[in-house]
Amino acid sequence: MVLNYRLIAKNTALGVLALVAVLVVAALAALAYLELQLRSPYESPSSKSAAARALPPANALRNAYFGDLHVHTAMSLDANIFDTRSGPRMAYEFAKGREIELPGTGIRQRLLAPLDFAAVTDHAEGMGALHSCFDRAGAAYWTLDCIGIRHQVLLIFPRLFANVQQSGASLAQNNPRMCGTTGKACLDGGKSVWLEMQAAAREHYEPGTFTTFNGFEYSPTLVRGGMLHRNVIFRGDTVPLNVFSAMDGFVEDLMRWLDVQCKGDCKVLTIPHNPNFSWGLMFGDTNSDGTPLTAANLALRAKYDALIEVFQAKGSSECTPGAGSTDEQCAFENIFPACTAQESTVDALTGQHTSRCVASNDMVRNVLKRGLVDANKWGFNPYKLGIIGSTDNHNGAPGDTQESTWNGHGGVNDAKPEQRLGIKRGLVAKVVGLSPGIINPGGLVGVWAEQNTREAIWDALARKEAFGTSGTRVRVRLFAGFDFPADLHTRSDAVAFAYRKGVPMGGDLAPIAASGAPSLLVMALRDANSAPLQRIQVVKGWVSGSDTREQVFDVACSDGIAPDPTTHRCRDNGAKVNLSDCSISTDKGASSLSTTWRDPDFNPAVAAFYYVRVLENPVCRYSQRDALKLGAEHPTNVPKTIQERAWTSPIWYTPRGS
Repeated sequence: MVLNYRLIAKNTALGVLALVAVLVVAALAALAYLELQLRSPYESPSSKSAAARALPPANALRNAYFGDLHVHTAMSLDANIFDTRSGPRMAYEFAKGREIELPGTGIRQRLLAPLDFAAVTDHAEGMGALHSCFDRAGAAYWTLDCIGIRHQVLLIFPRLFANVQQSGASLAQNNPRMCGTTGKACLDGGKSVWLEMQAAAREHYEPGTFTTFNGFEYSPTLVRGGMLHRNVIFRGDTVPLNVFSAMDGFVEDLMRWLDVQCKGDCKVLTIPHNPNFSWGLMFGDTNSDGTPLTAANLALRAKYDALIEVFQAKGSSECTPGAGSTDEQCAFENIFPACTAQESTVDALTGQHTSRCVASNDMVRNVLKRGLVDANKWGFNPYKLGIIGSTDNHNGAPGDTQESTWNGHGGVNDAKPEQRLGIKRGLVAKVVGLSPGIINPGGLVGVWAEQNTREAIWDALARKEAFGTSGTRVRVRLFAGFDFPADLHTRSDAVAFAYRKGVPMGGDLAPIAASGAPSLLVMALRDANSAPLQRIQVVKGWVSGSDTREQVFDVACSDGIAPDPTTHRCRDNGAKVNLSDCSISTDKGASSLSTTWRDPDFNPAVAAFYYVRVLENPVCRYSQRDALKLGAEHPTNVPKTIQERAWTSPIWYTPRGS
């Protein structure tokens, strides 16, 4: 029998083609089915407005309010890819106490106590692309990038992350497949998302009960996960027509844009965060494009950068041992080690030092000290920053910071305990290069304001009468004055007296002709859902010749313990944590601490600042609870316990004639 090889080959080829055709049809059918199941990031407007309530009378002595000014929802491109489905409206509902479903696990999450205020700050850089990819009538809808975004193909994330990178004089670039060659599609789409965010904030604002703010995040990245991010927070509903992204310009361009676009009833402040990820550039010796600093650029930054986020999910930026500080409490939720002398060397083209380590300019305390010195150079202090905390939550869950109930913050990347512990590493951890367990739940911002309204809370932020916490709701107050009696903290009229005779946190203590040192009135009240208070510390920074110095003083400690007059430290109060079940000592610590402290080393001719740090008794870190759930080993690179804390904004002293 003679085989007809040509016929066999032909039939085989036809069979393969038929199989391919069947697979293509099946794939298209599956894609069509999945497209029908898609949930748009655009939410339906709230069905009914919140019932109007009588506005409580303003309190001249001010109340403490807690919030979160750094929150991402399904309107952020990265959060959307990570399967976050809560949009701005649902995020505000969560902040007010509603339960939501977390991505990746279906876990139902609720705050132990509602927040008083919040701002959804979705990334400006992805708003237009997100709109293009969910716009069925748009030219980009069926591009592979947009299909991948809609269906959470995580492998797309590294490319999107690279798109917003800047280096030296090179700006971030729009993705032409999603935005068109001119970028106009994303520019127009960004306006649509921005309007949606404003509508959500407007619908959920309940003066006297819950406050929302219009805001967005400006988010340029650097090499190896570095960032120069700022949250932009507006006081009211008068805002620019669009957001400003890393594709539109550098940080200095953002400040100039705000100065032009936000006038009259439009009032705005900016909040830099994660200087620990900025490779020395955020507060370095150059502009963000590597060009020399100028007085004009620094003046604009000083005008708008009212606050800095000292703590969030990506760690503490207060201080690091070996980077200008020897304070033992600086070893708290640090992401990167201190740079060596060689690693601290700055590249002349980019203005950045070696990545993945922190140098002096990356830590808030050092930046505050630098401001005292640079005031002589520029004629003003360019780094007079108030201090807050927030979360950087990417689940649309503002204020989700409780160590005992935390279930991740970044969608499917850290939704499960084994991901958070590093047993299975999520994509972002791989791309950014984060060690197991290094992320934390993030912090909160507190303000002292007359009432819970946009005007009162934003004004408190702008005047820096604000404080940050590592996630708990410690209420802390700080005042300074030259005429405080030594027992002021024991008086019923202490706060009224301090406002009348001194200045609160965020203020400037004016020099007086009479000799004598200033006194600080410090008061702290514990969070009932966290551990008791252990101690209050005053952190002082000052100028010494052309250099700066710092010192930490324990000024009030629990359990009848007094500071040692030589070391200015209190011994440990003996509070313990049972690592087998995370129970804590019930007989140690205080519900409140207060004191009137006088600076023993004050020099009226020397510029200085003071801020307060409050420490709680230790509790189990979330990672220990995760390890107990799984019966797994705890990561060796992070501690099993955490000592939650709060930081006030500083009070500055400038000598007469400076």
